[in-house]
Amino acid sequence: MGYQGNGLVQGNAAPASGGAAGLTAKALADRAAAAALSGPAVTAGQWVYRRWAVVATPDNAASPVTAEGWATADNTTAAAFIGGQLEVGPWAWPLTPAGGSARRPRDQPAISYSSLGSLPARPRALVRLLARTPVRRARAWHAGHAFELIAELLQSYVMPAEPAARIYRALGAIRGVTADEGARDVAGRHSAGFLLTGTGGNQEIIVDPQTCQFWGYQFLGSGQDIHAGGAWGMTTLHQAFVPGPGVRPEGNLGPAKPA
Repeated sequence: MGYQGNGLVQGNAAPASGGAAGLTAKALADRAAAAALSGPAVTAGQWVYRRWAVVATPDNAASPVTAEGWATADNTTAAAFIGGQLEVGPWAWPLTPAGGSARRPRDQPAISYSSLGSLPARPRALVRLLARTPVRRARAWHAGHAFELIAELLQSYVMPAEPAARIYRALGAIRGVTADEGARDVAGRHSAGFLLTGTGGNQEIIVDPQTCQFWGYQFLGSGQDIHAGGAWGMTTLHQAFVPGPGVRPEGNLGPAKPA
């Protein structure tokens, strides 16, 4: 969406052990899948408003930048208020630590929105597909590769119910992923997390602990603290369907509110 979240997916962590005891990754994945299946219908061209907080670089981990923007569910068209004027097009406006942005073409995940409906229904089959998309890698990196692609899909798209549910079930089937019941997101909120630790660095996909809806992604370096040195990521503060670009859920249209 507006923060061009797929630019945040890096690291390629190889799997290792880690995470909190108690809740399992599969149980958390099943909850998230059930939540996705009970969600509202969505089409590719549906406009979505999102307000988010970003740790754009490790240097601003202690002071996340907040912003708002709009994008279609399929991530092909976006909108943002730039200098008080609404800009709409196939653009992204990545945030800088100072809160600025510069327009650039939107990146798209290796799996297109139109192909989401044809993803394998069996979690392990889907993990294998994700692990080799778009390129084949050594087996040691399969878990990290699949995990990062899922993070990219969740950041880029607002998916229809069934594909979203399949993605979450696959997330719970990735070797080395554990449930983190003590996770904290970029905004400092208590969260539930799918945590993958490894030699490339620890990374986490964050969901609302109550609704299990996607909140964000974070790279945690060698620890599990998003506000520690070397960590970066994003979290969604508010998301809603809206009639069109520039319209907030409250119905008002105008320049972006101060962060």
